[in-house]
Amino acid sequence: MKYICYAAFSEDFVILAEKIFKKLGESKNVDIRVWDPQKPQEVVDDGIKVIMARGGTGIRIRNTLDLPVVEIPIPFEDIMKTLLKASKIGKNIGVIGYNNLLKGLDLLNPLLNINIKQRFANDEIEMKKQIQKFKDEGIDVIVGGLLQTYIAKELNMNYVRIDLSEKSLEYAYNEAKVILETIRFNTRKNEELNAILNHTKEGYVAIDKEGKITLINKRALQLIPEYEKQPIGTPLVNVFPEFGGLLNVLKSGKEILHETTCLKSTNILYNFIPLKLDNNEVIGGIATFNDSNTITKGEYKIRNKLLSKGLYATYEFNHIKGKSKAIKESINIAKKFADADSTVLIMGETGVGKELFAQSIHNMSSRKFGPFVALNCASLPESILESELFGYEEGAFTGAKKNGKAGLFELAHKGTIFLDEISEMPLTLQGRFLRILQERKVMRLGGDQIIPIDVRVISATNREIKDLVTENKFRHDLFYRLNVLTLVIPPLRDRKEDIYELAKEFLENYSKNKEISFSKDARKALQTYKWPGNIRQLRNFIEKLSIINTVDMINANIINKMISDYEPDFEEIRETKYSNSKACITKEEIENALGFTKGNKTKAANNLGIHRSTLWRLIKKYSI
Repeated sequence: MKYICYAAFSEDFVILAEKIFKKLGESKNVDIRVWDPQKPQEVVDDGIKVIMARGGTGIRIRNTLDLPVVEIPIPFEDIMKTLLKASKIGKNIGVIGYNNLLKGLDLLNPLLNINIKQRFANDEIEMKKQIQKFKDEGIDVIVGGLLQTYIAKELNMNYVRIDLSEKSLEYAYNEAKVILETIRFNTRKNEELNAILNHTKEGYVAIDKEGKITLINKRALQLIPEYEKQPIGTPLVNVFPEFGGLLNVLKSGKEILHETTCLKSTNILYNFIPLKLDNNEVIGGIATFNDSNTITKGEYKIRNKLLSKGLYATYEFNHIKGKSKAIKESINIAKKFADADSTVLIMGETGVGKELFAQSIHNMSSRKFGPFVALNCASLPESILESELFGYEEGAFTGAKKNGKAGLFELAHKGTIFLDEISEMPLTLQGRFLRILQERKVMRLGGDQIIPIDVRVISATNREIKDLVTENKFRHDLFYRLNVLTLVIPPLRDRKEDIYELAKEFLENYSKNKEISFSKDARKALQTYKWPGNIRQLRNFIEKLSIINTVDMINANIINKMISDYEPDFEEIRETKYSNSKACITKEEIENALGFTKGNKTKAANNLGIHRSTLWRLIKKYSI
């Protein structure tokens, strides 16, 4: 398609221009036609973007169309050739043209030994008057363009036409190409801007310094369907009275960010931003806004993305099984903690379900739509633990990723970070962790930027952390920061009434729809054993049992044999702050254990969770 047009005054110049552009090798790229003042729109309809024209034709096109017009110049050498040719006809030469014609030609009179008179006209009527005046003054020959020579011919005067030259047309064509490229560039930029503005979910309204709308996108227009006319050029307050604050931004030059209002019965979040010239003079402003539903959907997508990375909490309080008073009390306390946003320290033996409680607290809290990031502080070496927690910048250490990596605190922003086995965090990292808890800011390894974070910290330990503080293995100031809300989860031996319920549920899960159940004595056998590994140990035990067992009814003998054969032989369980067990095992418990094992002291000791030598000592003590 041709985008550049040469508009000629008459067919004479069309033929001449075709020869010139053919010689230049551009005939396929230029539309050459006679300008028809009766049908100016044809040029636009044909897709022309730039027009080349000379003299009066160019003036008429500018006055008619809103298209760039490149003036075809008349080079000095073309004028000289024409004047020399005219001097052979007569000494008195009248040069006439429009204001684009080179001025001061009468200075050539002494050089060429002629008498040049030069006049200018703005339109065809004035042109005729000036040429008639030349005739009355006795001018021998008229020099000018096509129109001037046509008029001279009508007045029976001699004339010499200033023709198009290759040089002048090539110059104009090069100018036209530059303008076309500029138009294409600006068009592409405008299309990009329109695509961005009209396909975004945000509304955009721009105003000038007078407060009138200069730009508005489709999303903003959707909120004013009752506004019938195009709002461009309309005062902002007439269309969006709720955005009157943007006029204050024009005066103050200070932006307003993340504010809320009700726009046409829709709750929105908006920003008012001033537009400044050279960062000084305010020349306008922009309002950007989004409705609450769109923001909520965006947060939902972000949450789904986090879910795809595994940064979410699966469990809720209804997943915590047990009817005992001890576990119910722990659940009630944890639910109260969920309503708060303070740091939580969960204390309990290994296997009691500390992370289950942490996830449940998160899922019941106001942060439930945010990420849940979990890390076991004992699972990684100190150097790796540091980079995982705090993140790092590119080049921070050998092997660092090219673009760096966000740490777990950053990933947990607006959510919860769960640090299991917090007591195993190296002392060198405890100080930095304490600072994050105090400042709520993190700096990546090798970085120099402070990143604000909004994170709730839940930590857990299976050790007597107070003893570690006393031994200077854990910072006392960090302990006090972590120990704001303390949740103690009881061991399984202190909630014996829950053992059978848990075992039965585990068996149903692992038996794969087989009809398998526990006998009454099996239930007692399960409750007699201390389960030092707590729920984790019980679950693993039932999984082994479901694989090895070949009968439909599981009795005490099967349970005791499985415990004797597969469960570790632990010393008597040391009492901790997590346990409500009595300091020593009762005579009744020992007698029951011996009865279930038919006097087998090794099996009885295993069921009681004590060493065989301890059992012998207790038998002697109770005279059994």
